[in-house]
Amino acid sequence: MRDEEQIQLLHPEGKQGARILKRRYEAIRKAILDEVEASGEISFLDLTERAPKRLSHFDGKTTWYITAVKLDLEARGELERFERNGRQQIRRT
Repeated sequence: MRDEEQIQLLHPEGKQGARILKRRYEAIRKAILDEVEASGEISFLDLTERAPKRLSHFDGKTTWYITAVKLDLEARGELERFERNGRQQIRRT
């Protein structure tokens, strides 16, 4: 496992992101983007409830990974965060 490829996560505010296994990143990224695509836009709360259902046999804390990868996708310009009715919403850019 030590030789598995990792990816450095970015943060939209320029903070230091975590390094995670690339296979985990790809699984979470796909789950997030699939859920956003299916909904058009989605609240962060709904995303953290729905995205894990798109993952099979995930061996980590899904809410932490979803948050970290969502921030990375914002920093990379793939997702946009906005607020509606006091709730954080997410959509594709």
